[in-house]
Amino acid sequence: MGENHMQKEKLRGIVIDDLFKIYKRGKIEVVALRGLTCEFDRGNLSVIMGPSGCGKTTLLNLIGGLDIPSSGRIIFENENVSGKSEKELEIYRKTKVGYVFQFMNLIPELNAAENVGLPLLLTNVSKRERENRINELLNVVGLFNREKHMPDELSGGEQQRVAIAAALAHNPDILLCDEPTGELDTESKYHIMDVLRNVLKKYPQKIVLVVTHDSDLRKIADKLYFIKDGEISFELNREEIIEKYGDSVEFNAEETIASERFFKDYKELEYLIRDKLEKFAKEK
Repeated sequence: MGENHMQKEKLRGIVIDDLFKIYKRGKIEVVALRGLTCEFDRGNLSVIMGPSGCGKTTLLNLIGGLDIPSSGRIIFENENVSGKSEKELEIYRKTKVGYVFQFMNLIPELNAAENVGLPLLLTNVSKRERENRINELLNVVGLFNREKHMPDELSGGEQQRVAIAAALAHNPDILLCDEPTGELDTESKYHIMDVLRNVLKKYPQKIVLVVTHDSDLRKIADKLYFIKDGEISFELNREEIIEKYGDSVEFNAEETIASERFFKDYKELEYLIRDKLEKFAKEK
């Protein structure tokens, strides 16, 4: 029974326990997180929403080992991440965590494949293994036929897909995404949403956390968390999201884009017909 309990603990993913983060600005203390408690399971895409300054990015930075909490614990693989030394945190960041930011941060002098493979140059992976990994990841993000293209030859959405592939290159357990669709047009955003779902279909043991202001991302969430004033104000599972917002069970970028195009074309046609009828009535 003890072994089963340990296995269950390992599969729980990330446990956030009574997390506080206080920043000092001169004599003023700013409480970014105040006793925040929640869990992020493996195989789940969790979307974290809330107003600016509520603590979303602070939470992401703490989970990623970029900062340490004032108190509380972040438990991952039965270890307290927040209790690690700086050297241990560096290893944790390099091996366990991948980051996707609002701005793609690609190297402009490197093509798509080279940008994806760059993190692997710091490992002991052989050239053949590196090439296989690059091809696999470009396939996952839907850019296998764009591997030789430079960043300025790719659209913003394609650049973000390359950035996601690069964040997955070293096979991290945790993928942290901070406003990954913030700089994209609607169609590119939908493709990124599809890619994030595909990541979990391909790698079901990973944990994907997305911080966003964009309510559309709830359509791909297994869990939706709302943060207010540094605390979880409420959370919803997939069934509750569907019930509350009327979203479909499975998001599909192409179907959503086609549906929105049809609606847009319909509204334009409706306007043209109405305009013609009004002109005809005046002439008559």
